Amino acid sequence: MKHRFLVAMATLLILAIQAFPLSAAEFPLPKHPHIIVNGHGQIEQVPDKAIVRFEVSAIASNFSLAKEAVDKIIYQAIKAAKKQRVAEDDINASKINASPQYNWEDKNRIYKGERVSRQVEVRLTNIERYNSLVEGLLASGISRLQPVELDFSDRHSLENKALTLALDDAKEKATTMAEHLGTKLKGIFQIAPLTQNSMVSRMAMRASAESSNDQAPLKPGKQTIQQQIRVVYLLDN
Repeated sequence: MKHRFLVAMATLLILAIQAFPLSAAEFPLPKHPHIIVNGHGQIEQVPDKAIVRFEVSAIASNFSLAKEAVDKIIYQAIKAAKKQRVAEDDINASKINASPQYNWEDKNRIYKGERVSRQVEVRLTNIERYNSLVEGLLASGISRLQPVELDFSDRHSLENKALTLALDDAKEKATTMAEHLGTKLKGIFQIAPLTQNSMVSRMAMRASAESSNDQAPLKPGKQTIQQQIRVVYLLDN
């Protein structure tokens, strides 16, 4: 119970300090004997969700024709996403962007038509369907597929587990130091994050495609969620 309380308090303190970030030099220190230790914790796990973003664009002689072409492609792309059991709420399309297109002829700018584009984001909760989703999107005629963003459905839980390991690591270091110096830990004066957000390293392979002939299958490897904290322990006199 006490350990859970410390984890909860560490989480609240980290959130509070993130709202008002301080540099290491600005952290107040006690006037009494103390030990400062850095704790590190990490969890390794394969991502189970992905965020796929792509662009649809078309150029035509006028806005209406360009928009119609974009709408048709987006309709097919959404249809392909739903085929992979993506919920409608997990598909988001940006506002339409339009810009005139010109060519230069004999130093004269000649209007050629309108370019219309939209950005679409698809949140895929079953990462095993990624390759099939990409195939369907490319077949629908999308213009550009951006690098996939991998994530965890239980990210908050994993971050808390990494935080718990970081606290354990800090306590073990402080206890070892105190025992070697012939004293004991009296209590905790301060807990603070060394990073504003949990770090994710060892990113899995990204997949991107510019056309239907340029696609790479996604084979995600383990990612590491890390938490690093700074703890100030008070010592017995």
